[in-house]
Amino acid sequence: MKIVLKTKTFDRWARKIIGVTELCKAAREIEQGVYEVDLGGGVCKKRIRLPGQGKSGGVRTIVAKKNKEAIIFVVGREKSSPGSDISDVEQEAATIIAKSFEKADTNRLRALVRDGILKEQICNE
Repeated sequence: MKIVLKTKTFDRWARKIIGVTELCKAAREIEQGVYEVDLGGGVCKKRIRLPGQGKSGGVRTIVAKKNKEAIIFVVGREKSSPGSDISDVEQEAATIIAKSFEKADTNRLRALVRDGILKEQICNE
């Protein structure tokens, strides 16, 4: 099982919106290949259902999935926010960020967590 990490920006946005259970469930689904769109380069778009709202009222996320040690949530957006979806510019930036994490080993990921660049989400399966 991969560890679940979030960028600092994603964590700040998500902590008021997405519960631990929903985020961990989404990460496990991504590990199993269940996500909406493969954006290429080890990046996917995943919709996360919020309690009592379903996917149509949920959130959209861009996730780095190629690292062999971790699933990393990079960008998130509420579906109810103005605009259609995550913008092309946000997708491009997320892909660049995801690429930078792609080959990071466990020691490097732990160092990024220690330095506050990434946050670890503890998932109790």
